[in-house]
Parts: sequence; structure tokens; C-alpha cells
Amino acid sequence: MKRFETSKLVKNEDLNHHNTLFAGRLAEWFAEAAYIGAAQLYGNFDGPDHLVAFEVHSLKYLAPSYCGDIIRFISTGVRTGKTNLTIHCKALRNNTDIQAAEGYITFVCLDNNNKMIPHNIVLGEPETEEEKNICAKFIKSRK
Repeated sequence: MKRFETSKLVKNEDLNHHNTLFAGRLAEWFAEAAYIGAAQLYGNFDGPDHLVAFEVHSLKYLAPSYCGDIIRFISTGVRTGKTNLTIHCKALRNNTDIQAAEGYITFVCLDNNNKMIPHNIVLGEPETEEEKNICAKFIKSRK
């Protein structure tokens, strides 16, 4: 399975009244990072402008982040349907394994008339235990 990474620096304007990363800002970055992963999987044949977020699944905030932290987002495709693609994304602090957040976002592929169209994305099978776990967690969360 392919993984895509992006990072953000936590600045003063990203903090809440507790001087930790504002949950809304992290949610924005999370959605952006998942979109980047989905766009990379979709490819640049017609441009990723056909992808639209459809559902955010179980976004969980797991640890605070502080001014100066670098948040690394790792996005992995976990499931495809004919017209949709689900991405798992996790946010890690300062090049460590400390997870600030984790969740899933499903995107749909739309044509210029906003009708769902096939995306033709094929995901490989999970190879590592971590990949198997994130796929299994998503399936379990949908029951």
C-alpha cells in the first residue's frame, strides 16, 4: 500500500486558549493531508479536482501538540468502491511515534455535473501489520 506524507509547523496562531493546537486547525490539516493522499492515488490524468470529501470517520484526538511542534501526516488508502476512496490518516508529533490524531476520510469522484463517476483506483493488499490493522479498524468501525 502506498503512503503519502506531509507536514505542518504549529505556530502561535494555531493555538487554543490552553496553548495547545486548536482541534479545528488540526481537523483542517487532517482533511488536507488526506486529500493530498487521495489526489496522489487518483493521479494527475484528469487532475484531482474531481475528488470531494464525502465523510470524515472517527477523527480522534489522541495527544496535545504545542507551538513549535512539527506535525507529520501519513495518509494511506485503505478501501475503494466504484466511485469512492477511503483514506486513513494519522498525525504524528516531532518525528516520533506520538500520535496527535487518527481517523479516516472518504472521498468520492465527481464529474463536472457533480455526478459520481468511477475512479479506477486499485489499492494493493495490506503488507505490514500496521496496514492490516488500519484496514481492519475501518471495517470494524463501519459495522
